[in-house]
Formats: sequence, structure tokens, C-alpha cells
Amino acid sequence: MILPKDSWYYFNEAATSWPKPPGLVEAMTEALALPPSGSGRGGRTEMLPEADRCPLGPIVGECRGRVAALLGVREATRVVLVSGVTHALNVALWGIGLTLPRGARIITSVAEHNAVLRPLRHLAKWRRDLRISLLELDADGGFDEAAFARLLTEQTALVALIHASNVTGRVYDVAPLFARAKAAGAITLLDASQTMGHLPVHPHELHADLVAFTGHKGLRGPVGTGGLYVSPGIELEPVFVGGTGQLSDVYYQPEMMPMRLEAGTPNTPAIAGLTAALRWREREGEAFIRREEINAEKLREGLRAISGVQIYDDVPGARYTPVVSIRLTDLPVAATGQRLYDEYGIICRTGLHCAPLMHRALGTAPAGTVRFSLSGFTTEAEIDHALTAVRRLAVMDHLVPVTKRRPMKTEEERAGHR
Repeated sequence: MILPKDSWYYFNEAATSWPKPPGLVEAMTEALALPPSGSGRGGRTEMLPEADRCPLGPIVGECRGRVAALLGVREATRVVLVSGVTHALNVALWGIGLTLPRGARIITSVAEHNAVLRPLRHLAKWRRDLRISLLELDADGGFDEAAFARLLTEQTALVALIHASNVTGRVYDVAPLFARAKAAGAITLLDASQTMGHLPVHPHELHADLVAFTGHKGLRGPVGTGGLYVSPGIELEPVFVGGTGQLSDVYYQPEMMPMRLEAGTPNTPAIAGLTAALRWREREGEAFIRREEINAEKLREGLRAISGVQIYDDVPGARYTPVVSIRLTDLPVAATGQRLYDEYGIICRTGLHCAPLMHRALGTAPAGTVRFSLSGFTTEAEIDHALTAVRRLAVMDHLVPVTKRRPMKTEEERAGHR
């Protein structure tokens, strides 16, 4: 039975967050309604008198400043605003990779998203002298520190690691690995796409020279937003060059940050939306994250109690984002996801989640897993509904009537959970 598409139970937050915080849509609408502005690009125009600025000029600077505060860094000009984490990772990997000495080595891991793996492979096509090593997981599912010590050599110039798996939610202890890498003279790059907005991401504490993040996941901003933090002393070769709105008579891309890495017209409406999300997070973030943690543990506990469900990477004492991957013993992955949606209105994610090496390490390739991811907006009733659905599918009980989907929550109902 296929139910009408009148409402959903949303468990795909690791892909993109929904619903968005109050004020985000209005901020984007206002940005589109106001006259276009070329100011606020992160340079000298933000220091102009208020009367000389266009109405949207300050919003880019505010967004940059709020991200810097979230990262715990002082230098807001080192925060580069781009279209997303994939863009940011390409800026970082190509910006470093094109300037590495011959024979340099790069360490990454089997847990990485294709947003890291593919740029590195394409880079290696152009720089055939580079050597890329893959860090495996240890028996408990974390990064293998002993293996990392063996991979780290004098030739290691870059270490690029994900902060938390988008497949299992495991938060990796990257700080000691990055500290060791920096001591050996390597640059460190953190993919924080799954952790920004869920837990503290402080480059200084994590020993990360570069931090790439997205705006539309944990930060709950709109799609098409993200950025890259570049520590002082790290200079990347620009891979996107062009107009900056300032210093137009400079022959090459200006050296000044952030315009060195920000060519072209900024997506001001999306940046306005991200800024609204960051403002909301400042007010509501602590309570929201606490609800998120409670919700995630309730879901994990419920899934553990269901016979015929295998949870991947469920280790006592380990830290996780609100993500959990499962498989049912008697039902293929794709069929599980389809039936969850058709019969129970549950939107989750199935397949490899753009992390093929992680699934090889987990033993779940090529089908992948069924991934549930939630947030502080998720209700107890929604979690109970998801657990009921998985329980019924796990036992293949086709005689149990399908629960009618509840109407989509109103704005007032959602506001009660904020």
C-alpha cells in the first residue's frame, strides 16, 4: 500500500536539515527583495561608513564573524564563504596539492566522503609523483593510531581527515593525529561537514590548519552555503579566480584574505539565510543540541532492542552525531528504504552515502546501509513511529495494518520544540 504524500517523518538530517529555523526564509526573501549589493565581500568595503554601504553589505561580514566565533578563532577574514563543503574541500585540496614538493605524501582515511576522495584522485592524475595513503579503522571502529604512526613519514605534506562519519555518526579523535602530523611538518585539513552545529569544532584544539564545513546540515542554513577556515600562515594557491569587486587593477588574484579565495559574486540571499540560522543557533542551540542527543540515544536504544536489526558501529563509550546505520536480516537495503517511505512515510537514506571505502571497511558494500539521522526538532512520537516501522519490517509481519501518517506539523507545533 502506498500512502498519499501529504506528510513525512523526516530522518535524513545528515543529508540536509529540515525544517529550517524560524526567520531563515524571511531573511532570504528580504535579501532578494532589497537592491543588489556588491559590498560586504570581506575586504575594505565593510569598513565604509554606513551611509556608503548598500543595504545587504554588512550581512556577509556578519556571517563571517559568526562563523569565526563558532570556530573560536579571532581572524574572521580567514573564514572563506563558498557554495558548500565540496567547494571548500576542493579549494583546500587543490590549493595545497598544486604546490606540494615532488614525491610528497598525503594521508587520508577509508571513512572519507567522496568530496575528499575524488578531488585527491583527480589531483593525483595531474601530480603523478604524489602518493596517497589510506588510514584504516581499528577493531573498535576508530582511526587506527598505530597505523597512522606507520604511515606518517618525513614526506607527508598533508593529512586530510573527516571529523565524524556520515555513515555511522562516529566522531573520530582527530586531535592527537593532527598534532603528530603538524609536529612532522604536515598541513592538516578537517572535514567538519557532519560536526559543525552538532559539537564544538575549534581548529586550535583539534590542531587543524584548515576546516571545511557546510551550512545546510548541522548549522541548519540553506543549501548552497559553506566555507573554509584557513589558519594564519597557511596560504593556498587560488583555484577559482576572477572578479573581486575591489583591487581590480591587480594583475593576478589579490593576496588579501578572504578575497584571495572568494572570486565572483557572493550568494548573498543564501548567506543571509545562513546568518539567520546562526543567529537562531546562538539563542536556541544549546537546548536544541541537548534534545538532539536525547533523541539519538532513544533511537539507538530502540533499534538495539529489535531482533533482526544490525547496527553498524555501535560501541559503548564512543561518541556519535545523531546518525545511525542499520540493515535488516531478511530485507534488502533498497527495499527497506522504499517500504519505510511507501508504508510509513519515513524519509531516510539508503545506499553507500557517497562513502564507498567506509562501506568496504564495514562489510556493507555494495548495497550499503539504511541510515537514520535526526535533530532537536524530531519528536518522541516520530521516533516511536520509526521504531515501530523497523520492528514490523524486521519480522516481515505483513498482517499488521499500516499506521496512518499524522498530518504534517504546523508552525506552532514545531515552535513548541524549539
